[in-house]
Amino acid sequence: MHRYTEAQLARYFDRIDYARDARQQASADPLGFLTALQRHHMARVPFESVSLHYSKARLLSLDPEDLYTKIVVNRRGGYCMEVNAFFATVLRSLGFKLISAGGRVMITGASPGWDHMVNLVTVNGRRYLVDVGFGSNCPPHPVPLEHDHQFVGVAGIRGKLEYRALKEHTDPSQRVWVYSAKESGDAPWQEMYAVAEIEFIPGDFDVMNLKTMTSPQSFFVQHVTCVRTIVDPAGDRAVGLLILHRDNVKQRRAGQPETNETLETEEQRVRALEKYFGILLTPEEQGAIRGLASELGRQRDRGRVSHPRQRT
Repeated sequence: MHRYTEAQLARYFDRIDYARDARQQASADPLGFLTALQRHHMARVPFESVSLHYSKARLLSLDPEDLYTKIVVNRRGGYCMEVNAFFATVLRSLGFKLISAGGRVMITGASPGWDHMVNLVTVNGRRYLVDVGFGSNCPPHPVPLEHDHQFVGVAGIRGKLEYRALKEHTDPSQRVWVYSAKESGDAPWQEMYAVAEIEFIPGDFDVMNLKTMTSPQSFFVQHVTCVRTIVDPAGDRAVGLLILHRDNVKQRRAGQPETNETLETEEQRVRALEKYFGILLTPEEQGAIRGLASELGRQRDRGRVSHPRQRT
């Protein structure tokens, strides 16, 4: 398995604004270290589809070195398979034991098949779900694989993990891990995705990635989206969410009114990507969206589909 060098890891820690000496926690408190690493990562590395719109190639590589260049050197993010594949390589490079697994997004009620990626990390003999690529409903910390485990997420979201069969299973004895979320105590649980506790190899994700980045029906091909968490000044706690979806930027914090900013032009969206997410597009990248259905001002009032992984 590929691993990053010490120099590459040091640059990554700078990228996510995490003190280099924080790695000393790993031996004494590996779960605490993993939790802090995930929090810092999700606050600095956005979940986004920008390169499918603001680039001429519109092809996404899962090669670990390509991901390092994109995320660390070029200070970008990516969608689930990119950021979770990258994070898996970081964790292996730091000595963590894990497998990468496939998931089926279920929020629409019927899964289109394997279309999500997570990491299952073993710490002190216990396995945890670690996901840094599921938008605003993404679990913000490691979640133990424990049936009916409930937890508090970001901006009032609650999460739950269950080990059970799916309605699509023809053999009811089958079991998968089902992650559900809801926005308040009175709201019903909504299924987000299901994960099979089976290791997927890079070739499996290559097949999944090809469809996700090229299919005209792919949400990521159709829409510009970008999400990151907001942490408190000390970096100790995730306190909110920044969400760019099509022509709107929202900021959500628990117990506070939601703020909204409407983007009228491509120039405004390019500035918003830099201001809120640190994504700086070159003139060539900015021009690559011209003529696409996702270009602002082209079909601004058509096809307003919410991201199945976001509350928009």
